[in-house]
Amino acid sequence: MSHRLVACEHCDYLHVEDDIPPGFVARCARCGAPLYQAQKGTVERPLAFAITALVLFLIANAFPILTFAMEGRTESNTLISGVVTFWQEGFPFLAFMVAVTSIVAPFLLIGAYIYVLAPLRFGFAVPGLRPVWRILSAVRPWSMLDVFLIGLLVALTKLTDFADVLAGPAFYAVCALIPSTLLMSTTLDPRTIWRRLEPENLHHTTVEELEKLRRAKADGGKVTGWMTCETCAFVATDRAAAEHGGKCPRCGTHMHHRKAGSLSRAFALLVAAMVLYIPANIFPIMTITYLGRAESDTIVSGVAALMQSGEWPIAIVVFTASIAVPIIKIVLLGWVYTATWFGKIGSLRQRTSIYRITELIGRWSMVDVFMVSILAALVKLGNIATVAPGFGAVAFCAVVILTMLSAMAFDPRLIWDRAGMQKEQGMSS
Repeated sequence: MSHRLVACEHCDYLHVEDDIPPGFVARCARCGAPLYQAQKGTVERPLAFAITALVLFLIANAFPILTFAMEGRTESNTLISGVVTFWQEGFPFLAFMVAVTSIVAPFLLIGAYIYVLAPLRFGFAVPGLRPVWRILSAVRPWSMLDVFLIGLLVALTKLTDFADVLAGPAFYAVCALIPSTLLMSTTLDPRTIWRRLEPENLHHTTVEELEKLRRAKADGGKVTGWMTCETCAFVATDRAAAEHGGKCPRCGTHMHHRKAGSLSRAFALLVAAMVLYIPANIFPIMTITYLGRAESDTIVSGVAALMQSGEWPIAIVVFTASIAVPIIKIVLLGWVYTATWFGKIGSLRQRTSIYRITELIGRWSMVDVFMVSILAALVKLGNIATVAPGFGAVAFCAVVILTMLSAMAFDPRLIWDRAGMQKEQGMSS
């Protein structure tokens, strides 16, 4: 009997792909990383959540989020307001990143779900289903509306201390949008979609085929090996990939055994983040002008101000996201990269787990950037009160992006590859 194979994206260990009960997670037998989570094979529920998310997203962009009232003057902001303000203030990098993470990426994510699931549900044909579904893997990490909501709550806390703030329709839309997008993703097994989109004549690599390759290698025959698609997790032999121009036979993504120059690029990006973290904490992230008196806030002073005002829960959130998480991520990634570089054998499973955690937590450091974008767009009352972004926000945003890119550039399979090489060298010597 032939069985489909699935390879762990973190250690490249091969498993037989079995059916598991809905809601259960299949984990790698070697490193413990999740392989796949089974959901009911229907597209109705995720499609319904995607349509709901689209309606909420349009409301969130069409109506005010907050209305700020002070000294008889009012000011309202929308999702796009922070982007416009950053651009007008001469911070195009901040404008671009806020636009991508809070507007563009969420829209592409929701749109891709609807574009692919609707034809599958209702049976009509549209072009480019596989390329659109492939976009999800690239877009998903940059959709940060959940982080934006935390930044919104921090900004709301700061404003309520000295002015009247009213939540608008967009505020409640964003609050409802986050669980909608979460349910949209968690109620769908991506394997189900890839199987429905795959070519009819697609050949899956099987246990039996790999056993033949192993026997051929043992007999001295030439074996090219196999690769795993990083987008759809398809396992293909080198020969099969070569027949498709080096691309995945199922989704069309370029396939490779390992990311070229992965460790060097990851190290370089991490070092750049470490350098920029210094000015991110030295320079102010924003300057608040109130009744002609200007006061600049750094990340640390902002946390201290929240603590002094008694807002301990918000202070803890900001401290964790803006100070603790970046430092922890830089230290842990540095340790993982260094251990991989020298091929240390011990704690391979622990190293893999740490890498997975750093991938998940890095994006939450954008809280301060979103908070500044909201305050700068909302507090524009001339001589009464204004909030202007500072260079510290640019440096800090760059730190967040560089650490995320560093984690994405790293190939965690190298943790096991290099340790295996060191072990073999030790046994031979």
